[in-house]
Amino acid sequence: IAASALVLAACSSSPGDGPVIADRDRPSVDVVEPLPDGEERARYDERAFIDPLHMQNAEPVRVGLLLPFTGASDAVQKVASSMFDAAQLAAFEAGDDRFLIIPKDTRGTPDGAAAAARSALADGAEIILGPLFSETVDAAATVARAANVPLIAFSSDVVSAGDGVYLLSFPPEIEVARVTDYAMTQGMQRFGLIAPANAYGQRVSSAFSQELADRGGILVHEERYEQDPDKMLAPAKRLAAYSKEIIPPELRHGYDPNRPGGTGVAGGNEYGFQAVLMPEQGTLLRALAPLLPYYNVDINQVKLLGVSAWDNPRLTREPALRGGWFAAPDPTITAAFDERFRAAFGETPPKLASLAYDATLLAARLGQGPRRRDRFDARMIENRSGYYGADGLFRFKSDGTIERGLAILEIQPGGIQLVDPAPRTFTSGS
Repeated sequence: IAASALVLAACSSSPGDGPVIADRDRPSVDVVEPLPDGEERARYDERAFIDPLHMQNAEPVRVGLLLPFTGASDAVQKVASSMFDAAQLAAFEAGDDRFLIIPKDTRGTPDGAAAAARSALADGAEIILGPLFSETVDAAATVARAANVPLIAFSSDVVSAGDGVYLLSFPPEIEVARVTDYAMTQGMQRFGLIAPANAYGQRVSSAFSQELADRGGILVHEERYEQDPDKMLAPAKRLAAYSKEIIPPELRHGYDPNRPGGTGVAGGNEYGFQAVLMPEQGTLLRALAPLLPYYNVDINQVKLLGVSAWDNPRLTREPALRGGWFAAPDPTITAAFDERFRAAFGETPPKLASLAYDATLLAARLGQGPRRRDRFDARMIENRSGYYGADGLFRFKSDGTIERGLAILEIQPGGIQLVDPAPRTFTSGS
């Protein structure tokens, strides 16, 4: 295991103190002792994590970890295994001999998640981490709430949040807020949106509309599409019609920016957007983005905006995305965790692995509190200063949702570039 670690700045210094963010001038790493030579990392075996011999004379801090170890596909099982590895890495780096992970298999189903939560509680879990899938979180949450035990899940489905359930994830709302705010600080006021016709697209649309309303921006036009390349053509063409050259001031008489589409003498179409939010990913994004220049949108004049799913080196090969901005974790921060994970396990971690790492290290730090009844209460988990983890700054809100400090990145042919770093502290009073 790597000897140095980027850790959550959440260690209580005295009884009753809440976790706090480290000052900029303080070191952001802890040093832990390396494991003895030749010691192999533990394999998944629930029995090995229940009151091992070296803890028989100490009161352990028991933490349930719910993951789909026998999920429906090899890919799911591999992600679960990597998240478990990341949790072990955090436990080792925390350096607390009393800290005990109790892994439970959800099988990737609601019934399996409920059974896993009950089993973790029966084994004495004081806090539960996981599950992974949105359909399993609600089932586990019901069990945890009945036992008055907090649960930190790895889903962004806000339906399950609150009343002791916290979502450690990357919800689209915070990514939309960050990229919208940055675009407007760069002088953009008029926006277009093209999003998938599904629940995710609706969340993005609602968040985007709210952010623009709060900041005084204008949503010129919005389109939805089915996630099929052939069915993207017509929506992209309709959106492109709203990108014509901005009309001069003398022709704007009667223009009302508060009316949908910017209706007025000019009809709205000519008062085109300056940027387009395109919350798609992978091959579908590579199919969608070129449609705008195909329909005569000048991508040198119109900025494309995206979400963290754009953090994919393959997208740098798509000319239409060149110069596009998106919100995501700061790579100067995430690189430290990736490097330590590779050193420990010989492979690059999947993106979700950092969630298990942060949740486990947070549990370990809070578990150092002297009084069992207080260490995982809402006041501690919802510390307003927040925490600093593998993906940077984050904190939980009282409704169970998460706030994150994200960076703004830009797609260029030579690679993805950092254009605005992630914040290191939350602003006071926020």
